[in-house]
Amino acid sequence: MSRARKIWISIVGALMLVIVGLVLAFVLSSPSAPKLPIDVETKEIPRSWIEPEPTADNGVSASSSEIEDEAPASEPYVSTGRLTMIANGKPFGEEAYSLTISEKQATLTSSGRFWFKVVLATIHVTFEQTFEGEGDLTPMLYVAEFHAPLGFDRSIRATVEEDRVTIERSDDVEQLRIEPKETFALGTFSTYVLLPRLYGLRRENGSATFEVLVFGGPPSQQAHVDASEEGLPTMQVARIGTASLRTGDVLLDADCYVISSDLGESELFARADEFLALRAGTGKDSLLVYRSDYFPDGIEIVSITSLR
Repeated sequence: MSRARKIWISIVGALMLVIVGLVLAFVLSSPSAPKLPIDVETKEIPRSWIEPEPTADNGVSASSSEIEDEAPASEPYVSTGRLTMIANGKPFGEEAYSLTISEKQATLTSSGRFWFKVVLATIHVTFEQTFEGEGDLTPMLYVAEFHAPLGFDRSIRATVEEDRVTIERSDDVEQLRIEPKETFALGTFSTYVLLPRLYGLRRENGSATFEVLVFGGPPSQQAHVDASEEGLPTMQVARIGTASLRTGDVLLDADCYVISSDLGESELFARADEFLALRAGTGKDSLLVYRSDYFPDGIEIVSITSLR
């Protein structure tokens, strides 16, 4: 199984199984696409992303993250975005999000949908998601609601108190011990927008490692037992260089990170704290998530220049 397909399964695997079981019920229907609660308009690409970066006294260009990280820390970081998801060259989802990070609190809210072609029908699954954390992104609360046809909904609520997280799913409740400052809450794709900032806060010797609470996978009881006995899966994020991205006739540079986990490796692209794209796999077995509010015509990863 490809790395891209593993990531896809980890995020919407349970919903996929439910929906496949509804083939007969929906074979003659094709519902229209629902409107998302959060709407993000198309934006202009900032000029600073396109123009050449200023050079230091030694003539070496500073990275985008080194330049933009100099902004006053007292001002809240605010970002809104719209994500488009493509697997094997075909769109399968979209998600809009709003993120605010202040000195004391971080809040990420999002809404989105996935769609599946089943025989003659296109089935839509919509969702809303909220993440709340401290100013350094230490998790405090995660809530998600998934709405599927014929009442096959599911919900997730996780609350963190000291070194324990309580996870309430549609049909189960469990508690796990965690190290909150070393834990990343992985929900739908918008939670990846937290990683550039989280990397900057947690990195040591060029990388940052987290234990991962996966909230998008199948809510099976056995999986919960395994997690409590063997520990949570881990994720390592490392900045490896600078990528050249193209959208239309515009070329821009971005920081490139490699995300390594049990699901394989994927690449994340960002400008400082601003998430731009996520890529896993190549060719027919590829997955791409990108900021369609900045890149409505799509995006191409042209090249990656390593730091080494």
